Amino acid sequence: MDESKKSLVVIDGKSVFYRGYYAMPNLSNKKGLPTGGIYGFTSMAIELLKRLKPDHVAVAWDKPKTNIRKRQSIYPNYKANRKPAPEDFYKQIPYLMDLIKAFGWNLYEFDDYEADDIMGTLAYKASNAGINTYLVTSDLDMLQLIGPLVHVYVLKTGLSNIELFSPESFVTKYGINVSQFLDYKALKGDSSDNIPGVSGIGDKGAVALLSQFKTLDNIYDNLALINSKIATKLAEGKKMAYLSKELAEIWLDAPLEIDFSKDRDSLVDKEKLTDLLNEFDFKSLIKPVSDLFNIEQSSMVNKISNQVELPKKQYILSKSDLNIDFKFNSEYLSIYWRFSDRQSKNLSVFMVKSNKITYVFDINSIGLDHFIGWLNKYKIFEKKIIGYDLKKIFKFCLQYALKLPTEFHDILISSFLLNPLIKDQTLNGLAQSYLDFETNKFDEMDDELLISAGDIITAVIDKVYESLTLELQADKKMIEILSSMDFPVIPVLSKMELTGIKLDVNYLNNFNIQINQMIEDLKVEIFHQSGREFNISSPNQLADVLYNQLNIPTAGLKKNKNHYSTDFNQLEKIINLHPIVIFIVQYREVVKIKNTYLDTLPKLVDENSLIHTTYNQTIAQTGRLSSTDPNLQNIPIRTELGKKIRTAFVCEDGYRLISADYSQFELRIAADLADDQELIKLFSEGSYDIHTLTAAQVYDCEPELVTKDMRRAAKTINFGILYGMSAHGLVEATSMNYNDANNFIDRYKLIHKALFDYMDSIIEFTKKYGYAQTKFGRRRPFKDINSTNFMLRESAKRAAINMPIQGTEADLMKLALIELDKKLIISGFDAKLVLQIHDSVLIKCREDQVEKVTELVRDTMENITKLSVKLDVDVVVGLNWGEL
Repeated sequence: MDESKKSLVVIDGKSVFYRGYYAMPNLSNKKGLPTGGIYGFTSMAIELLKRLKPDHVAVAWDKPKTNIRKRQSIYPNYKANRKPAPEDFYKQIPYLMDLIKAFGWNLYEFDDYEADDIMGTLAYKASNAGINTYLVTSDLDMLQLIGPLVHVYVLKTGLSNIELFSPESFVTKYGINVSQFLDYKALKGDSSDNIPGVSGIGDKGAVALLSQFKTLDNIYDNLALINSKIATKLAEGKKMAYLSKELAEIWLDAPLEIDFSKDRDSLVDKEKLTDLLNEFDFKSLIKPVSDLFNIEQSSMVNKISNQVELPKKQYILSKSDLNIDFKFNSEYLSIYWRFSDRQSKNLSVFMVKSNKITYVFDINSIGLDHFIGWLNKYKIFEKKIIGYDLKKIFKFCLQYALKLPTEFHDILISSFLLNPLIKDQTLNGLAQSYLDFETNKFDEMDDELLISAGDIITAVIDKVYESLTLELQADKKMIEILSSMDFPVIPVLSKMELTGIKLDVNYLNNFNIQINQMIEDLKVEIFHQSGREFNISSPNQLADVLYNQLNIPTAGLKKNKNHYSTDFNQLEKIINLHPIVIFIVQYREVVKIKNTYLDTLPKLVDENSLIHTTYNQTIAQTGRLSSTDPNLQNIPIRTELGKKIRTAFVCEDGYRLISADYSQFELRIAADLADDQELIKLFSEGSYDIHTLTAAQVYDCEPELVTKDMRRAAKTINFGILYGMSAHGLVEATSMNYNDANNFIDRYKLIHKALFDYMDSIIEFTKKYGYAQTKFGRRRPFKDINSTNFMLRESAKRAAINMPIQGTEADLMKLALIELDKKLIISGFDAKLVLQIHDSVLIKCREDQVEKVTELVRDTMENITKLSVKLDVDVVVGLNWGEL
């Protein structure tokens, strides 16, 4: 093309949008609006504009329902095989239209004209005006328009695979000229548009015919010269060939006008474009768009951040300033801090905002003792405080005998409750999500810079709190969850983290010596079985030994790019096919125990041999607490090695550990939520356990006749059904065959129809509202519940079914922790909560008070709420965790 000429880019709107939608199916903004199609369209358009620098841009769109009307009058089956797109596909289109308008691009759609016809008409008019045209589409029909001034960009897969067609590249690709393309389509047809073509003529046949006879007319004028078999097909399909040509031909008479005199950039609505990019959370596109349209990037990034009103004054205080008469009479105080240690003991920076004034304290220069005196003087923590991750402040107060805050709001906790899908939970992330405010990361600032940014930080906390408060006012259930669970549990978790649990380091070190020897013994055995030494931890080398050298059968095993898989699930399938496999499984277990616990835990104890985990409220979307640094919730429960690790967690002389574990917690909650009277009845019959009674029901026999295998099957399905277990899963977990497993599940479904009806209702609810919720109203969004991707959709369904159960467990466990902490304080017992693990709590108690504390704990946990099924708590006492 002559680059001195002006240029026009024409985008096949729905085609590009469609590619973006399927390339980024899970993208949505913070409000839950699906945005994958919009993002794909926008990023593709930006890339093309950067590359081509066109003077004009237009978008062609297929007008719903009427765009193919005229072609269907010619051939009623035209595009008859097209399926409607999912609902969230159409939901994005109005927003895309707004974006196109903000870009200043003309959008064309007409009755009886497809986007192809509109693009063809635009290319025709532009060519007549001497303007280069670039057509962007995934529809190969557009190739018939290629010419000296018209090139076509064809999207192939995703958004990055694009093929440029010029007259020369077209010939190279197809072996025919552009002028022959329409005749080519007439012969071979087009299954995507349901254009019939000539039956029996494919790509190669069409190209061969056109290479010899040049045109469709000439082919039919010379049937006598063509192989009789092919000639017969052509003769029989003549009507369809010419009909197909008529259908595939792009019309150049769409009733449109385009003004080539207006400059592209002059039509951009920069303010609207900025608003939309922020609304869609397209942060990564801000810079390229600002560069493309010469928009001040700072105005784009911080446009809405002007709402963040900075304090009128900021004071950076020294030691002598502590004698000032401070006035703290505002409705609440916004605070922020920095600690230089995990246990929130060494405070380095503290800031507090009141009455539009921010006071910043450099603790290193003031001195911690003086600052604590100041806190006590003005009773800072006895006022209502607003902050981010307040658990750290609670730990600080506990260590320095400061009164714990009683009225507070933690914006980290409330933002997660409102949107557990939020990706960046840092204070900067919340500022960006709620205020569209971006600045340097507060966590990465040194103390000096952090001190100078005090006014910005406290203003951000204020403004995020205001935004969250507005959202919470619209949902009273969320306020109730915060006030009864998520906020009151913060001081409880603070105490547990500070209390910690004693670790017998000598025991672990001795155990580590044994483990090292076990690893060496396993290596010797593995090398003996394989006949050579190799890196057991290398999947490639291990696969080579197992499947190539030892020729272990691979039927039914998963295969990755390089070899058959060696992950645990695949090794389990071949564990009986060669002795080496069991040794490899054992080797992996032992090495994992060593790396995760034996080499790590002894390094994490404090000067009193106590280990302190950190509890997180904002990781598990069900609301469950998680444990990190170290994770004490994932120590294996059922293995002997896991038990030996837990044995290292001990109590001091004169004390005992009490483990209180909710029995069959999930099943009891499921029975309550589903109002499954059969399941509720089984739980109320205390003479046999639930799995034996379930087996008796399903097998229609007396409980005394239930065998171990029968009980195992019942137990497997009782728990597995809540995770969508199928007959295949039951076969994998038991010794059943497929027929028995199917029969078992069918009988189970008949008996517990209420449970399955409930699970179906959860799926329907989640499809309708986009979230599942607990008994108390805690929500977890499921944006994939209506996905067109089968795997994503089914995974979302399984998780949605489980969420109300697991989430309600988490809610009840928080209530139990809060109530236990309160009652232990009131009772005056020398007993403290030390760990929370899934459905259980661990309490350290003075030896002579064990019986009374056990009674208090069981009564509190079993009566934490009223359900239609009784909660049951198993309590065990021991000197170490391994005994419990």
